[in-house]
Amino acid sequence: MNATTDKAIRADRAAVPRLEFVEVRKAFGDLVVLDGVTIRVDPGEVVCVIGPSGSGKSTLLKCANALEPIQGGRIVFDGQPLPADAEGIRRVRRRMGMVFQSFELFPHMTALANVEAGPRTVLGMDAASARARAEALLDKVGLADKAAQYPSALSGGQQQRVAIARALAMEPEVMLFDEPTSALDPETIGEVLGVMKRLAEEGMTMVVVTHEMTFARRVADRVVVLDRGRVLEEGPPRQIFEEAREPRTREFLSHLEWTG
Repeated sequence: MNATTDKAIRADRAAVPRLEFVEVRKAFGDLVVLDGVTIRVDPGEVVCVIGPSGSGKSTLLKCANALEPIQGGRIVFDGQPLPADAEGIRRVRRRMGMVFQSFELFPHMTALANVEAGPRTVLGMDAASARARAEALLDKVGLADKAAQYPSALSGGQQQRVAIARALAMEPEVMLFDEPTSALDPETIGEVLGVMKRLAEEGMTMVVVTHEMTFARRVADRVVVLDRGRVLEEGPPRQIFEEAREPRTREFLSHLEWTG
């Protein structure tokens, strides 16, 4: 990256965050899941969210995509608060890609059909253009030879890569990953993390909820630690993994098995 480009990116980041959570509060009945969470995600930044199970990580992403309403604070996307009306929410979701733990592919559709469905039905692309985009994205995630396969014939890692291609087909401005490798066996985790690493290198804005600490350390620009619905601490990966300020962070990391 040259100095001019780097300067432009820094200026853009200083101006308007791509996604921002400001004192966000979310509760299910009496159970408070997010308790005043504030996180800023700048354009082109990769933010990994880590923390114990039940700390609110997945709920945070669902709130970002308006899959769950919030009870307090605000979520801001490209300088504008998330809309409350259905049409406004649909417009925002077109600009956010979300990859879930459980793939969520259409079982009756081939890999190619899964990827081209969004551009055709939501963006109104013609069939030829949607197919060309889908074929290019399957090639991008290393699955060009699986285009005609149905999800049941694919491994978990392959299904998740199709899910990533499907999200990318909408040309999102930010990608949200909710523990994308949690349902995978060890042999296929690397396939998915490799695709995500390449997206990061290409400058995709990403918020990744993950238990893959090596990925967070090597790929994230910033790591946010959530615990009991609150931001415990945040900072560059080296700070979090080697010089964590909070005893609770050090305790959490000490119980994990990871390399690097």
